[in-house]
Amino acid sequence: MQLFNNIFEKAVLGLSMVCFLAVGIVACSKDKNPPQVSEKSTQRYQLPQGNASFDNAILDYFNRYNSYILYKFSDIDFNYQLSYNLASPPVGGTAALPGPVIMRSGDSIAIQSALDFMDQYWFSFYPEDFKKKYLPQKILLAGLIYNTRWNNNTKVYDTPWLNPVIIPIEGIDHLTLPKIDTAFNTYALASKLQLKAQLNRLFLKHLMYPLVSTVPALVPVPADFFKVSDYSVGSLTKANQYKYGYDTVVSGRAPNPMTDILAFLDTICAKPKASLDAYMLNPTVDVQGLTRKKYNLLVDYFKKNYNIDIQAIGNKQD
Repeated sequence: MQLFNNIFEKAVLGLSMVCFLAVGIVACSKDKNPPQVSEKSTQRYQLPQGNASFDNAILDYFNRYNSYILYKFSDIDFNYQLSYNLASPPVGGTAALPGPVIMRSGDSIAIQSALDFMDQYWFSFYPEDFKKKYLPQKILLAGLIYNTRWNNNTKVYDTPWLNPVIIPIEGIDHLTLPKIDTAFNTYALASKLQLKAQLNRLFLKHLMYPLVSTVPALVPVPADFFKVSDYSVGSLTKANQYKYGYDTVVSGRAPNPMTDILAFLDTICAKPKASLDAYMLNPTVDVQGLTRKKYNLLVDYFKKNYNIDIQAIGNKQD
């Protein structure tokens, strides 16, 4: 029995030595070859998305402005709105109607034309530091989109158009240009100018009035603008709206402040200054000078605070 115990103790001791040596070898191995921790990519989306020449331009935009221009993206990238999605947005107390739905992403044949358009009719109006800070996180280049919210009676299953301008769409972290396909390459100048006005107006709206009300505005609204007109005015018409300093009428009454300022931006981004002086700002129409006062307040606000001439957007007609 004693012999057995001696043999057992030696066996255990030998096994312990083997384990100790094994652990030591592993430890030495780890010291010589420490594990490599994989680094997270600083990019949320993989760029470039392809190997065309325009992919290099898109990557350059990202490096300059930290904004993703994507022509390949998922429904989630387009629809996500924190508590809902664009395809099924809330509509007050009524039942939600289906919203815009992407059927396909942008066509590679039109991507370069879309980039050229954005560079000439959008990016060129804003200083470099402003673009670095305020361009949306994503700019989506979409192809076919259908929208059943265009009106409450007729379902429209095609890209939203208006005489015949594509309508940019706003998301919580993106602006989306629809109809980036072969048709985009042949757009007439008039259509490009109307899209220019809508896109810049939507961009400025995106900064002042985020789509989700709980998201803080990146650009505060100019408070003095809302001190000029009386928002309780009734019996307002297209014929007398400028007398009271408005550029739009809502159901025969003065618009609310948000609608009011966006209507001014609509016009400023679309019309050259000479056209405004000939009618909207003409003293024979703007008889109390309220419209010109609000116009000047809005234009001066962006010039003084952001070095942006918003009237230059409307002035560009080529």
